[in-house]
Amino acid sequence: MVSVGAAPAASSVLYNSTVTLSRVGNPPSVGGEAYAFDELGNQVTLTRAAKAGTIVVTLSSWGCQSGTWTADTCVTAAGAKFTEPITLNIYEAPTATTPPTVVPGARILSVTKTFSIPYRPSANATKCTGSSAGEWYDNALGSCFNGLATNITFNLTSLHLSLPKNLVFGVAYNTSDYGYAPYGDSTACHSTSAGCPYDSLNIGLSQDPTNLSRGTDPNPGTIFQNSPLAGEYCDAGAGGTNAFRLDSPGDPCWGVITSDEAPWYIPAVEFNAS
Repeated sequence: MVSVGAAPAASSVLYNSTVTLSRVGNPPSVGGEAYAFDELGNQVTLTRAAKAGTIVVTLSSWGCQSGTWTADTCVTAAGAKFTEPITLNIYEAPTATTPPTVVPGARILSVTKTFSIPYRPSANATKCTGSSAGEWYDNALGSCFNGLATNITFNLTSLHLSLPKNLVFGVAYNTSDYGYAPYGDSTACHSTSAGCPYDSLNIGLSQDPTNLSRGTDPNPGTIFQNSPLAGEYCDAGAGGTNAFRLDSPGDPCWGVITSDEAPWYIPAVEFNAS
């Protein structure tokens, strides 16, 4: 029972740019294989410094058990999943913010966990036709989608880790050609009709300011990423490649409608205090 006049308890949500999956089906997303990155994240300002609890990352799974979404032949058994190790990195905020190269401060944490990730559902040839051919049908939303949104959770409570109010996070996982330790093209899944599911695994995107309900984005229109390809950066690699850095200071280009105007795409994540 809370006494009259007692101060309200602080919310455990420190930052929230996630979307409600039951209302989305599948959000916009970017994948390591398709967008040639080794790590992707953002600088965020939490509502307060706190002990780390759970960190939730929204993913988008486009892989099928057999067939592919590109050929409109996706087939997946109900509840089927694949496993993939995914790494969460947390860094201190940048100490230097002068373009063209802005990198995070010291790494505070790196944790890798293997997750069971659902394949996207089978194509629905009855409900999803025409331009939606090959997509799966979400009965609740009455809409067709190619990918399937799913959340993964890193539980950091037992680490008793103190998070600063300002930080940079990054998400990394390996694909056939990208990630910090690519799997290569000789794996068994390359010989299947569906290919490798991790090559069709994406990081979900939400919008700033539309979906940013807690905390703030100190660099609107930019994110942090590490890519070996200059063309994947807004500044065409002027600030360097093969480095986890701000993309790109003074040159926002992650706009939803037009590249240089708000609203901006940002990774869909949630930070919670323990």
